[in-house]
Amino acid sequence: MDGRVRRIRCEARRIARSARGSRYPAELRAQAVAVARSRQAEGVAVSRVARELGLWPDTLIRWLRAASRRGVRAVTVEPEPVQRAAQPVLVTPRGVRVEGLDVEALVHVLRSLA
Repeated sequence: MDGRVRRIRCEARRIARSARGSRYPAELRAQAVAVARSRQAEGVAVSRVARELGLWPDTLIRWLRAASRRGVRAVTVEPEPVQRAAQPVLVTPRGVRVEGLDVEALVHVLRSLA
C-alpha cells in the first residue's frame, strides 16, 4: 500500500469515527477518485480499491460517477441550415434531424420509430 492510499485510509477512518453520516472533504474525495481511476486502469475492481481506501464500495462508486459528470463537454455551434422550399423536417427528441424527405417518407420513418 503506497503512502497516498495510507493517508486516505487514515483520514477516512478518522472521519468515520467522528460522527455517523459526516461528509468527507472534497480534497479527500478527489484523492480517492484519482487513486481509484489509476487502480481501475490497472484492472483492479472498485470494491477492492474501496476496501484498500477504507471506504464503502457504494460511496466510492458514487464519487466516481459524480466526478465523471462534472466534466466539460466540447460542443460546436453551427448556423441553422437555410430552409429551402416548404419541405417538412423531422427533429427527434434526441436532436436527430431528418430533412429532404417527402411527407410519405417522413410518415414511414415516424411509424418505424414508434
